[in-house]
Amino acid sequence: MTYREATLYFYTGTGNSYRVATWLAEAARDAGAAVTLRPIGAARPVEEIGQGESALLGLVMPTHGFTAPWAMLRFALRLPRRRSTRAVVIATRARGKIGPLFTPGIEGTATCLIALILALKGYRVRGVTGVDMPSNWIAVHPGFSAGTVASIKARAREKVARFSDAILSGGRRFTGWLPLLIGLYFFHISLAYLLLGRLFLAKMFFASERCTGCGLCAAHCPNHAIEMRGCGKHLRPYWTFRCESCMRCMGYCPTRAVEANYLLGIGVYLLAALIPTTALLAWLTARAPALAFLSGTPRWVLESVYALVALGLLYPLLHFLLGVGWINRFFTFITPTHYYRRYHEPEATLKELE
Repeated sequence: MTYREATLYFYTGTGNSYRVATWLAEAARDAGAAVTLRPIGAARPVEEIGQGESALLGLVMPTHGFTAPWAMLRFALRLPRRRSTRAVVIATRARGKIGPLFTPGIEGTATCLIALILALKGYRVRGVTGVDMPSNWIAVHPGFSAGTVASIKARAREKVARFSDAILSGGRRFTGWLPLLIGLYFFHISLAYLLLGRLFLAKMFFASERCTGCGLCAAHCPNHAIEMRGCGKHLRPYWTFRCESCMRCMGYCPTRAVEANYLLGIGVYLLAALIPTTALLAWLTARAPALAFLSGTPRWVLESVYALVALGLLYPLLHFLLGVGWINRFFTFITPTHYYRRYHEPEATLKELE
């Protein structure tokens, strides 16, 4: 079987998934297919996705919380139905390096969940796989050295080549059964991330005094989650709940001004959620022992919702206070990300990602 056309859509923050999509696109062109390669934000799926066995759809995305990103889930659910159009799904995973050892990433349910959505829409899924790319979660750990990044990418390209050869020659290739089992085991974590965690992480970001107000982060955010706010001429980025923690703003900021203060999040959780919830449940159970069950899972849900509400109310105040020089410098000083090496896919430009 040969494919006459291949439509490839990617969702990416720092360029890892974009790079994998370009490798797949190169292989498809070499196999004689007419290739359309677009980010999901610029996609026209009704017009671009072909019909029948000679058409191939490819979706490439990162892994968030052991599953697919919310942005890709929404995109897949809105895709048009097709009959017999072939499809593949690739998830990039966070590969790390500890000393001489490389640690594999885990895509969890990401590829299979998107593949299931495609199958229900009539697509014939021919393959799914996870590809280890350099971990880009620089809100948690420093970016890797150039040598480590190059080494991880070389291994990734070899895997994409093997996957592409199998698919474009008319075969099937399904990998990632162990990661799928791990993802199913941690599905409650994935669900909590999609419903609550990603919203919580969105309010960890702020701009240090290095920020020039250029607006690059807001202009290039794939989720349109950043607004430029402030008084006077110097506007500063303000992260809304639409943020998916894709790390594009942090990775591409020309002055390294974007920071993620998760210590602030922990403090808000303790002061605005854990302590009030503990006091409230103690008061309720003392008067109504039948409500003791709330100290289990419902308590965790209550704390999380409470923390989100608190963050939503406090974040505008924090944004205002960070306009004061000494307050901004203090928060920047206690923020670990201020001392981290940044990361984005070395060859990917912001223009290419859009």
